[in-house]
Amino acid sequence: MMDSLQIIRNEHRNLYRVVHLLGSLARDQAAGQAPDFDVMTQIVDYLDTFMDRFHHPKEDRYLFARLRDRDPQAGAILDELEDEHRRCPVGLIDLRRALEAYRAGQPGAEAAFLEAVRTYLRFQTKHLQKEDGIVLPMARRSLTAEDWAEIDAAFADNTDPLFSDSARAETRALFHRLVNAAPAPYGLDG
Repeated sequence: MMDSLQIIRNEHRNLYRVVHLLGSLARDQAAGQAPDFDVMTQIVDYLDTFMDRFHHPKEDRYLFARLRDRDPQAGAILDELEDEHRRCPVGLIDLRRALEAYRAGQPGAEAAFLEAVRTYLRFQTKHLQKEDGIVLPMARRSLTAEDWAEIDAAFADNTDPLFSDSARAETRALFHRLVNAAPAPYGLDG
């Protein structure tokens, strides 16, 4: 029971790691290191492929829907989070465009990319703090065993293409590269 809580927490931790790694890479290149456009592109691809297409829709459809049914006090925060889920892909499009412009060497693109990374990082950090600090505790208190069984079933088939044991070889290689490059506490570097 409530296996989905652990899955959601793990996915949030992984999102936090990846977003902060992108921030670290952007800061490093602002400090004079050569940008690793391939890794930054893979990070953006991961955020788009897994988080925005699998993780967020399941939170909305299962966790948030059940919590909305059980706790009338949850409505406002759930409305806010669902709105943020709708805005995540737009923020990611902006981030991807800024990265592509930077990679193409367009004038002013480096500064625009750094600002896009900072904006995305702030947005995701605040979003995760609300989910982990407010919504998950509310769900833990309010949802029934039947609710959790449905949520558990929905999240049980989440296979994170980067962090799962069954990730393909190329994504496992990216995972190892990200973990080795990420500063502590997100990875091994530091």
